[in-house]
Formats: sequence, C-alpha cells, structure tokens
Amino acid sequence: WNIISKTYRMSMTDQTEKDDKEQTLCPSDEYHHIPPPPSPPDDDILTKYNNLLDTRPVLTKSVTTAVVSGLGAMIGSFLAAKKTPMYSGGRYGRGGMSLLSVKWIDVFAWTLFGGLVNGPVTHYWFEWLAKNGPKSQLKSMLVDQVFQTPAFLLTMFVFIDTAKAAMRELPPSLKRNISTLGPKLLDNWRFWPIVVLCTFRYLKKKHWPLSLNFASLAWTVYLSKGQQSS
Repeated sequence: WNIISKTYRMSMTDQTEKDDKEQTLCPSDEYHHIPPPPSPPDDDILTKYNNLLDTRPVLTKSVTTAVVSGLGAMIGSFLAAKKTPMYSGGRYGRGGMSLLSVKWIDVFAWTLFGGLVNGPVTHYWFEWLAKNGPKSQLKSMLVDQVFQTPAFLLTMFVFIDTAKAAMRELPPSLKRNISTLGPKLLDNWRFWPIVVLCTFRYLKKKHWPLSLNFASLAWTVYLSKGQQSS
C-alpha cells in the first residue's frame, strides 16, 4: 500500500508540473484572438516611387522630369492665353482657356528636354557633386550655381529652340519627302542590296560595319548632291 500510495503521489506531482509548464508556454485562447498590429501598406504610390528611385533611378527621374516639364509648359500656355487680348464682337477681351489655346509644340519641346536632358544630367551631376564636391552644403550650392547652371541654361534654351523649329518643320518635311520617296526608294534598292549581300558573303563579321560605312559615305554624297540640286 505504501508503494502504491507513493507512486500515485509522484504521478500526480508530475502531471501538475506538466500542466504548469504547458500553461506557462502556451498562451491562452484569449491571447490568440488578439489581432496583430496593422502593418504599413507596401503598395502606396510613394513607396513604389521610392523603390523605383532605388532600382531604376535614371529612368524614373527622366520620366518624372518629362511629365513635370510638359505640365509646366501646358499651365504656362493656359495662363498666357488667359492674359492675351482677343478681338471678338467689335471689342477686345481676355483670351479663353482651352486645349486649343495650348502651344503644343512648346509642351512637346519641354517634355523632350525634361526626359532626354534634364533628368539624366541632373541625376549624374548631383551624384558626382555629392561624392566629389565640397562637404559644405553652402559651397556645394555655389559650385552648382556658378559652374553648372550657366552651361545647363544655355543647353536648355538651345535644345528648346531647336526642338520647336524641328517640330514646326515636320509637317512640310513629311509632305515634301513623301512626294519624292518613290524615286529615292528605287535608287536605294539599286544600291544597297548588292552592297549588303557582298558584305555578308565576302567579309568577316567584324568587318561588316567598316564596309557598310564606306558604302554609306558614297550613298550620303549621292543624296546630298541630289538635295542641293533640287
């Protein structure tokens, strides 16, 4: 009887200790039902934009600058049209604000400048300035304004004027060259197929560009002479 009683007390003690451990290690059901704190969203616009700045900085800055530059040119056209006096009904009045009042050539020119020049140039310039420029922010600002800004502004004005002139010339250029495309295409087929075929057949691949460049020299002389004569 003593042995049985002792064994029973030991088993009850082990079971009690086991229950205490499980109660300590395993949280209660009420604890399990407490919702976790909300995590910040990962798909908002600002997070995506910051991720793009880290992964594709040049492309992201170029697209952003192009959109902002085009939008600025559009707003400027609206405001200029609003202030421009218009003659209607025997009297002058303020201009209206509509899509027809936008100077779309200016908008496209500024968009091209923002995407092709402003975005990439400012990215690489500020990266260089941050790594190799003065440690002082004031001196970095002076370096930017004294050395980079004059050349950048000159490039901007020349690019904008050239782009606008090219886009104004685009419609008459298309009309003029479409009318003469047929004879030029026939001349092209008389010259280039035999040149390309001989290049592929008789020369090594590394010499293909050199051969085609010499052929292009003769072709350019022919086209330039024909344009000057016409």
